[in-house]
Amino acid sequence: MAKKAKKFDIFISYRRKGGYDTAKLLYDRLRLDGYSVSFDIDTLEKGDFDDELENRVKICKDFLLVLNPGVFDRFYDPECNPKDDWVRREIACALEENKNIVPLFLDGFAHPKEPLPPDVKDITRKNGIDLNPKHFESAYANLKLKFLISQQRWTTKHKKKIITGFSLAFLAIAASLYFTITGDAKQKELEAKKQTLEAKQRADSITREKDSIIKYKDSVASAQQLLLQQQLSQKQPQQQQKSQPANSGAADKKQTASSSNRSLHWAGGSNDRLGDVIYEKLTQAGVKKTQCSGNGIKIIPGKATCSQTPLGKVSCSYSPKLTFTDCNGSQIPSISQLEMSKKIKVDGDDDNKIKKEIESILHDTDFSQWVSTIKSIK
Repeated sequence: MAKKAKKFDIFISYRRKGGYDTAKLLYDRLRLDGYSVSFDIDTLEKGDFDDELENRVKICKDFLLVLNPGVFDRFYDPECNPKDDWVRREIACALEENKNIVPLFLDGFAHPKEPLPPDVKDITRKNGIDLNPKHFESAYANLKLKFLISQQRWTTKHKKKIITGFSLAFLAIAASLYFTITGDAKQKELEAKKQTLEAKQRADSITREKDSIIKYKDSVASAQQLLLQQQLSQKQPQQQQKSQPANSGAADKKQTASSSNRSLHWAGGSNDRLGDVIYEKLTQAGVKKTQCSGNGIKIIPGKATCSQTPLGKVSCSYSPKLTFTDCNGSQIPSISQLEMSKKIKVDGDDDNKIKKEIESILHDTDFSQWVSTIKSIK
């Protein structure tokens, strides 16, 4: 018998490429305000991935759809199986179940000129909200006031206040008993002042903590992107110009000719499906599946790591990584490795199905920084 899905009032649907940051920010803000929200990466438990997602769509009251530029591109791809496109399946399920669908339009999004597939075409008729980062607070307030059916859960929203209230009440009762037994009026007055001051400090601390969380969530997307750019820029070769004697011009030209325009050779295995996805992303940098020779650079992709859990499940993890060597296997002085901080982890019963899911995530991953870096070392 299938495990009953945990009940969530709000479901957030998004495309990982271009929509993750906004979806994560909405999830954090709604949770902070006391709503019950489903966000697959943080809230999915054991079980079949697709069944669990569809069950949550069927149970939810509000279906929030993050629409970034290019979110519908895969709908028109003849090589993309609709059953493997989670965003399409979630939208189709929400329409079929007649959920309260709220589109959230990000900057640059526009509905495609060509009609959407029949199972999702009615999504264009739904009224939504422009989620401009400059006016996020007003748009978020409008979402809660006019679009959501779900209600804030009192116990979640006021959890800190309840704990603080009970703590203060306990301290007051304990202090009262102490003063009654000792009969020390002066000590009673001093302790009462101390408790009042501590209570005020706790209240101020809670307010500051809440404000800090809100500000942090507003800036987390841009901070993560900046960190990735800094990590990649530190690995790019530094070009230094050195003055040479006038009679060494011919030698300089010869050296430049031998060190520039180095060919790039892909060294992935013939059955490496994950490596093939990354190779397709890097072809625009001049990478080719040819035998390394002469002054060429060999590019070796990293491998996925899979292991079996004590319960008989299979767990696979993968971090996109490249190693650079010359044709003899020696390290390249200018760059030895490229590695993303992003780590993909998928659990399940079928190894092939798990790797297929990792492939789908890699297809949505942005490799433009890697392309720029590889071009610079040729």
